[in-house]
Amino acid sequence: MNFERTKRQRRSPDITPMIDVIFFLLVFFMVFSTIKTEPMGLDVELPRAVTGSAQTSTSFEVLVDKSGGFYVSGRQVSGIELEQHLAERLRVNPDIFVIVKADKEVRYDHVVRALD
Repeated sequence: MNFERTKRQRRSPDITPMIDVIFFLLVFFMVFSTIKTEPMGLDVELPRAVTGSAQTSTSFEVLVDKSGGFYVSGRQVSGIELEQHLAERLRVNPDIFVIVKADKEVRYDHVVRALD
C-alpha cells in the first residue's frame, strides 16, 4: 500500500478579529479625546477690594550695557541718578534687593560701580 502523503499547509491564526478590536479602540480614543468638557465648579463672583495699598516690588533691576551705561525701568540713568533711585526705593521698602544684569562684554569696573 502506497499512501500518498498530503502536504500540510501551516495554518496561521486568524487576526481579523484583533484588527477589528484595534480599529475600534483607535476610533474610540480619537472621538473621545476631542470632546472638551467645561470645568466643573461653582459660579462665584469674588468681592473686589475697596481699601488697601498696592504691593511694592521687592526687587530693583539695574541693567549695564557694554558701554557702561546704567538702565533702570528701561530708561538710561547716570551713576548719581542710580544712587537716588536706589535710595528712594530703600526708603519705601528697606527689604528690597538689587539685581544687576550686565552685558557679557562690559568691563568689570562698570559692574562694580553699579554694585557700589
